[in-house]
Amino acid sequence: MVTLRLLPLIVMITTVFCHDPNIALRFGDDLTSYIMLSPNMAPLEESLSLCSWVKQLSPESRTGCILHYRTINRDEITLSDNLVWAYLLTMAPHNVTPVHSQWYHVCLTWTFSSRTKSLYYNGQKVGTRTTSSGRKFDINKRAIVIGQHHHRSPFDTDFYSGKSFAGELAKLNIFKRRLSDEEVAGMYSSGICSSYEESLAEDNFLSWTTLLGDETERHGNVVKFNLTCSAHTHEVTRTTTAPPPTSQPTAEAVETCNNRWGLLQLSDYYNKEVTTELLEDLRDRWEQLAEFRGHLLDDALIAHLSKHHCNTDEE
Repeated sequence: MVTLRLLPLIVMITTVFCHDPNIALRFGDDLTSYIMLSPNMAPLEESLSLCSWVKQLSPESRTGCILHYRTINRDEITLSDNLVWAYLLTMAPHNVTPVHSQWYHVCLTWTFSSRTKSLYYNGQKVGTRTTSSGRKFDINKRAIVIGQHHHRSPFDTDFYSGKSFAGELAKLNIFKRRLSDEEVAGMYSSGICSSYEESLAEDNFLSWTTLLGDETERHGNVVKFNLTCSAHTHEVTRTTTAPPPTSQPTAEAVETCNNRWGLLQLSDYYNKEVTTELLEDLRDRWEQLAEFRGHLLDDALIAHLSKHHCNTDEE
């Protein structure tokens, strides 16, 4: 545990989005790498959503704190890179373990009116829990720290040793309402390099642009870097009822550009979720599929791959 005599940064929260959203932040593996904010949290007292793209780089045996919001009275938000902590007023039970060293998308949502807190992983709701009757979000004497976990007072840079994030973040935003299932799914399916968050600008409380801006002090080894993005966004229209597969392609047809994705219509893969095990099987030839983990291998996805990934140089 290290105590530093630094004052928390107080910033004006803005909802203006950066012209180039494809910038991420990498946090150092130490107690001096963090961002601290003390905004007026009143707009979040009765509803909020926290969403981010995350890559866990710290040892898998360690729980690194992405974001901790603490008031003088209690913890209100604690989110960790391995989702062991997915706390927003309460924990929501789930059985998700993110894949280490790979980008994933996470959202926490809550509203006072429904007393429902939800956890989303890669666009899918994976946990819910009901909050106590009359329980609102605590907005008194508070601070947000990104990259560390408060030890005692929310205003001191007194952090728990061994809980540093030491990973990468992109598109971290806090919204002043509970996002719908469809909005969370759309944010994920649009991809890390999309500008989907711009459609929610009116509801943004703490924007990714603010965290990247010069007015926000980034302490220690917190550095910007450019995401590697293709020329198009991965926004796939998912079918609700999968049509029957077409005739299976021959090995010769699969090798051609127009039909190189026809392999996915084989019974071993068609209408299956893209899982780590399936990717292991296809890894040598189909590395592009890693960007679509969580999607069904249906006609919509195959058409998207055929249109945008026919260049054999991508293999």
